Amino acid sequence: ALELEGVAEAWSRQGAALPATHASATRDHWLAHAPRASMLHLACHGQFRADNPAFSHLQLHDAPLTLEEIAQGRLQADLVVLSACDSGVSRIRPGNELLGLVRAFGLAGARAVIASHWPVDDAATAGLMVELHRRLAAGHPPSLALSHAQRAAAAQGAHPFAWAAFALHEVRPGEGPTAASG
Repeated sequence: ALELEGVAEAWSRQGAALPATHASATRDHWLAHAPRASMLHLACHGQFRADNPAFSHLQLHDAPLTLEEIAQGRLQADLVVLSACDSGVSRIRPGNELLGLVRAFGLAGARAVIASHWPVDDAATAGLMVELHRRLAAGHPPSLALSHAQRAAAAQGAHPFAWAAFALHEVRPGEGPTAASG
């Protein structure tokens, strides 16, 4: 809740939409609002299933949002921020195809995804995400905003495990990741 309050505050001057929190962060809310959003921030539990990546998911209040459901959706988001454990993990499938949540968002139409490559701490991630969104709201591109937020966390003495999990994945809408930076 603190993370979403901080993110909402960072965007309040731009008149951004208020976040769905707790009981309002449902599958119906996702289906109604996500397709039209220019940016999405999901602060939730994430699970990557190495045994079958198609069952990887983000946990909404009432149900999991699976990789397949995301990939079949239609988004116009320039940026999706996945503040969730293992949200950037993928598995190489036959034909060197990556399968994971980042690719699913790319297939749905997102242009860039910030995601984590390992389990993350809620409190440390909240501070990182608030700083990321302050930078984004100030007009920084996602790569620079993430870099500044990570450097700020390091300057405050945070261990790299708390902030280095997140990377920016640029995607071509309808395809998977084409480059990663962070």
